[in-house]
Amino acid sequence: MKQPIIFFDHYMLRDVELKDAVDMYEYGKDMEVVKYLSWGPYNDITEASYSIKEFFLSRPKRGLPVGYAIVDLQTNKMIGTVDFHTLHPNNTVEVGYVLHKDYWNKGVMTKALRKLLEVGFYYHKFDKIIIGHANKNLASKRVIEKNGFIFEREDLETYYDRFNGVYEPASWYYLRREDFK
Repeated sequence: MKQPIIFFDHYMLRDVELKDAVDMYEYGKDMEVVKYLSWGPYNDITEASYSIKEFFLSRPKRGLPVGYAIVDLQTNKMIGTVDFHTLHPNNTVEVGYVLHKDYWNKGVMTKALRKLLEVGFYYHKFDKIIIGHANKNLASKRVIEKNGFIFEREDLETYYDRFNGVYEPASWYYLRREDFK
């Protein structure tokens, strides 16, 4: 399931490739970057390579696109991912993203997610896109809200904080194609 290459500002969205393992390891070893994610921190580059093979490159077998690498065109480095990681019933997909800490608070992820939504609704023809965040992750909440997602619910024990061994509240949002502007 191929996706179009997208350009915005000084960045490009293209399919994740195995060669991205070096760059993925660089941000994926940072505890601050992965603290709200279900993976990481990586201990070595082989873990990043494994993630790309097992989680990104295998997605077409499940009816999903590989996922987008966010590439800084000035350095030609992959600085994060934004992707449809789970297919749900009724032509609904779930989105996830991660970004190198050096690029936080610059609007990069807000714009990358916006481009992913355009591809999801107009290229892949998904009917509904859902996304969630740990309630403590206020930066992710801002990215979600800036992209016009509609709050659906809060689940008190959805997010598992694997570093502290406790369940934490998470909030869930959705967008339907007809809601997307």
